[in-house]
Amino acid sequence: MDEILLTLTIGAAAALYSSVGHGGASAYIALLALAGRLRPEVAATILLMNILVSSQAWFRFRQSGHFDAKLATTLLIFSAPAAFVGGMIATSSRFFMLLVGGALLLAAARLILPDPRARTIQRPVGALLWIFSAIIGVSLGMLAGLTGVGGGIYLGPILILLGWQDAKGTAAISAAFIAVNSMTGLIGRFVRGSFIDWSLLPLLCAVLVGGFIGAWWGAKHATPLTVRRLLGAVLAIAGVKLLWP
Repeated sequence: MDEILLTLTIGAAAALYSSVGHGGASAYIALLALAGRLRPEVAATILLMNILVSSQAWFRFRQSGHFDAKLATTLLIFSAPAAFVGGMIATSSRFFMLLVGGALLLAAARLILPDPRARTIQRPVGALLWIFSAIIGVSLGMLAGLTGVGGGIYLGPILILLGWQDAKGTAAISAAFIAVNSMTGLIGRFVRGSFIDWSLLPLLCAVLVGGFIGAWWGAKHATPLTVRRLLGAVLAIAGVKLLWP
């Protein structure tokens, strides 16, 4: 995959993912893997790409009135510190690949399988909200920090399965979750000496533009279910490649 094709594909992925409230880190990992350019050192750059895309999605879905601030806040209170800790933990090259491969397969399942439809939308309140938020937030925050994936791609199906949010509300919270966790995870990586790979600057520009277009489109129009499933197939292929090189 040459540089121009990789840049265009990354930009398209950013547009598609931001349209459903995601940052797209799993897609960027998959595409970099297919291009033979994935290595542990680019994790910080992928987190920055995630921040550029998810923050735009967060703004757009919030602007459209789909953001549940209380639920998002309780999740982030627990996930953000966990993402920081995960970002500080150094992993070996092979262990990094295993973690990312497993994360990609989970993401693929989330995208390929039909979305479960809850009859009613109702989240817990009081102590139950804090207990469930602690379990979900810490688990996904740590995973986000370790793998360089914002974690929102796993949060989305959890919120829908539990019946806490509809599709638009899930997109808004996922975007916030990804943006904040990616930021704390990135800070954690900076603390242990990671850096931004500026040779990937064209890709950073591509996700900025793609994220803007996708976030605007997704907040105003229907969820692109077919596209999510196609992207899921790409992620599954890349995940298998990383797990069994």
